[in-house]
Amino acid sequence: VAGAAWSPREASAVQKELELGPHRIQVSAPDGWDVLDQGAQKRFRKGEADIVLQNMGKVEWEPALASLQDDQRRDVKSRRTLTIDNHDAMEIETWNRLDHTWPQLLLFIRADEDLLAIHTTRLADADTVKAFESIRDSLHLSASVRR
Repeated sequence: VAGAAWSPREASAVQKELELGPHRIQVSAPDGWDVLDQGAQKRFRKGEADIVLQNMGKVEWEPALASLQDDQRRDVKSRRTLTIDNHDAMEIETWNRLDHTWPQLLLFIRADEDLLAIHTTRLADADTVKAFESIRDSLHLSASVRR
C-alpha cells in the first residue's frame, strides 16, 4: 500500500535552490522544463514556453504589474491574494482587453522588503498554466541573507 502513494512523476521533480539577490528560493522544475539561471532572472523553459522568476526589488504590486505587461492592451481578468510559505502573495491573470485572449499569469510574493515575481512571457496555454501552478505550489522561501 505504501508503494501505491509513490509515482514516477514525483520522483522526476528535482528541487532546485536559486538565489534572487539576498533571497534563497527552493523550487521544483516541472517535468520536461529546464531551469536557466541568468543571474537576476531564472527562466523555466520548455520549447518556446517561458516562465520567469525574478526579484523586482522594493516596489509595490501595481508598478510591478505594469512593468511586466507586454503592452497597453491588457486588463486584469482575475486577482487573488494568498500566502506562500508565510509570505503575502498575489496571483493575477491578465488578458487582451479587446478580445479576451492571450492570457498571461503573474504571481507576486512579498519577501522582506522585496517583491518577487513569477510570470509567463507569452501566451499561457494549458501546458504553461500547469507548469506555472506546479512552480507556484513547489515554492519554498528560505531565510533572507540581507545584511
